[in-house]
Amino acid sequence: MPEPRRLFVHSVSGLPSIRAQGWVPALDWFPERAVVMAGADDLVCLPHPVDEEHLGFLNSLGVGPMPGHVLVPSRGEGSAADPSLTTRLRVDRALLARVADAVPAGGVLHLHPYASTPEIFALGEALEATGIPCVRILAGSPAAATHVDEKHVVRAKALELGVPVAAGEIVELAFAGGRRRRDLEPVRAAIQRQMRHTGRVIVRGSAGTGGSSTFIVGRGGDDTDGIIRRLGARADNRVYLVEALVDLTASPNLHLNLSDDGTVTRVAATDQCWGSPLVHAGNSAPSGARLLDAMEGWARTMAGWLHSEGYAGDVGFDFVEYRDTRTGAPRAFLAEVNPRVNGANYPLALRERINAARAAMGHPPVEGFASGLPDTHARSFPELREALGDLLFSHEAGQGLVPYAVRALAQGRCPMAALAPSRLEALDLYAEARAALEPSWAAR
Repeated sequence: MPEPRRLFVHSVSGLPSIRAQGWVPALDWFPERAVVMAGADDLVCLPHPVDEEHLGFLNSLGVGPMPGHVLVPSRGEGSAADPSLTTRLRVDRALLARVADAVPAGGVLHLHPYASTPEIFALGEALEATGIPCVRILAGSPAAATHVDEKHVVRAKALELGVPVAAGEIVELAFAGGRRRRDLEPVRAAIQRQMRHTGRVIVRGSAGTGGSSTFIVGRGGDDTDGIIRRLGARADNRVYLVEALVDLTASPNLHLNLSDDGTVTRVAATDQCWGSPLVHAGNSAPSGARLLDAMEGWARTMAGWLHSEGYAGDVGFDFVEYRDTRTGAPRAFLAEVNPRVNGANYPLALRERINAARAAMGHPPVEGFASGLPDTHARSFPELREALGDLLFSHEAGQGLVPYAVRALAQGRCPMAALAPSRLEALDLYAEARAALEPSWAAR
């Protein structure tokens, strides 16, 4: 039987949390990140045409699909709402036929989504209707994904299963937002109780991605009154986690892939980098955490629960490692679960693709990377290429920067990963790239 053909459709606009926060226009470059996950024979669906010069650069490194394998569906006509990328592909009969033609007779199509949604399953049905013998969606139940994406649900289950979590509590309000001052008094009371532990508190909405519903009380954040005012102006959560905030020494993300039968087929660990206030700003690898073995055990325990709920596919587990103030020993707890592809997946896949190419050339692998989303004055890949110069990755050098999703340049930024023999070398290289791209950062 021929190898399965893969189709990447990393639409984020179908996620309720993204639409509710009005992020869709700002994130129109997100689906392009899937390009670095793809091999030459894979298919990638994008909302806009790919930058051909950038794709050529990636292809020269052994990364990304062939140019003819990038699919851009039409937007359609007569719809008041802008359809998601997944829906656009589902109703584009010409592109569906191209996908069907790309699957060998008797072959299998693996549909790889960003997250499990009803839209991706509707797309799977449309692809099967073209005559593809087998369409396998690499995701579990959308209902299960939504359920396990709720932070308060994860916290309660972790406690039940003996997986450590932060000192704290769950506050459930009658409704989202605050029409009157007393509506948010349960949150205020919880903040006062949890401040006793470390003098700082983190308040997180149960729903929300990328730190969008995260607030800090105390040093580095706002005072309690300020947080209450900000929560009262929102309407996206009525359940909050109020937890003691510790001084972390590492913030590992463990990425697992969960098969339909519950088998964990892959484990990878990175350290998360944080902006303020605790907004995800990138990843580095290998992880420097000291308790990774324990964390993997806890992640596998939680993965068993996810499988029982009907979930399968990519899943990330965010942990916090810190030093016990009494003993000095390292300790850790589970912060949240991301039942979908997350930001670490892309540099991990990029490193895997580059190392496969390096192995074929007889070169040693690159072990370290540091990724992020630096600001830049460049507005096109040629301008970015000129700004980075010799800092761009080459197999001869065995290190360098690889920008991806260059459509983000229109917004003055670009996701990229610095790859090098070690994590520290990658971090130094990423800092050098930031200095070249961000004059204000270099002056610090």
